[in-house]
Amino acid sequence: MRTKALMSSLLAVAALAAAEPAGAAPHPLARLGAIERLPMPARQAAASALLADHPFNPVFAGGDTLLLFYRGPGHDVRLAGGQTAWLPTLPLAHLPGTDLWSCVLTLPSRSRVDYKFVIDALWLLDARNPRTCTGGFGPNSELRGMDYREPEFASATAAAACRTDRYELPAPALGGPREVLVLTPPGEPRGRRPCLLVHDGPEYVTLGGLDRALAWLAEHRPGLDLPICVCVPPGRRTDEYAGGLQEPFGLWVTGTLQPFIAVQHDVGTTWGVMGASYGGNAALDLARRYPGNFDRVAVMSPYVAPEQSIAYAAMPPQRVRVYLNWGSFDLPQLIPMDREFAALLAGCGFACLAEEKPQGHSWGFWRDSLPAALEYLYGP
Repeated sequence: MRTKALMSSLLAVAALAAAEPAGAAPHPLARLGAIERLPMPARQAAASALLADHPFNPVFAGGDTLLLFYRGPGHDVRLAGGQTAWLPTLPLAHLPGTDLWSCVLTLPSRSRVDYKFVIDALWLLDARNPRTCTGGFGPNSELRGMDYREPEFASATAAAACRTDRYELPAPALGGPREVLVLTPPGEPRGRRPCLLVHDGPEYVTLGGLDRALAWLAEHRPGLDLPICVCVPPGRRTDEYAGGLQEPFGLWVTGTLQPFIAVQHDVGTTWGVMGASYGGNAALDLARRYPGNFDRVAVMSPYVAPEQSIAYAAMPPQRVRVYLNWGSFDLPQLIPMDREFAALLAGCGFACLAEEKPQGHSWGFWRDSLPAALEYLYGP
């Protein structure tokens, strides 16, 4: 039996098909329904013809409706991704008499989400989708809505690249030395450059393209006072960003890292701080613990610990400017948390840009967020 979602989609497509001009190519969902009415021996050839006409996923089926096809062996085929909170809860429907499986998705046209097929408990890329997006656990297949547009820096080559410097700093309270990558945007600064501490710094470079975003913005947005980015890798990430090592981590940042960078680079006295997920909580935490050290915060899909909300509600709002975003397909526990924190900041009078985008909890989303975050924090 087909899923209820597919049946409702077929009814909707029947209405669309009635309005199609004579001689128009059959709608892919209508063809799928027609194959289901064929005798069993004829179905496999008809399924092959359907896939030959639609060789790549996703297949746009009108409006915000997308089709995904899987062809191959399996007893249980499911989809897991941003739209399912990465739980394999969305089954693909098998077409009896064939090796074809399908599912129907409704996604806003500007969406971008990551996913994988889970075939008999084995997690696999979608072989019919040429688009992938690398995350912290390797590549995922990528769904792009009809009107999604990749940020220009992701595929453009800037005229000049960022300068990169690497330093190894002692961090005995955190378990050993920490290698720090420093990105200096190309071009002449207006004066002493601002500085931005970046949590999960190496991933912001390798997965988010931070170096390319800085170089592109330096060339195409000359009005921005772009920062030197100090990219710090995590050690014991959860403990440093949202646990018992938050205070030692903050003391290392303010007592070791910031004085060292001040000697090595011509930077201002106050910094910004940026992070995603748990790194967002760490960014909020540093800005409220050390008000003289940080005056700008960018947080993407952040976990917001209760103590952060309490502290920001009591903080003078002029002390910090905040860029905050989250995805409408983000982790379910984060969406209401981030909406409430955005409302708190607005109600308290903070300078804040809060955005909800049709994406999920992924490096693809945080890459796309870089231009908006940097333009808001470092614009005129």
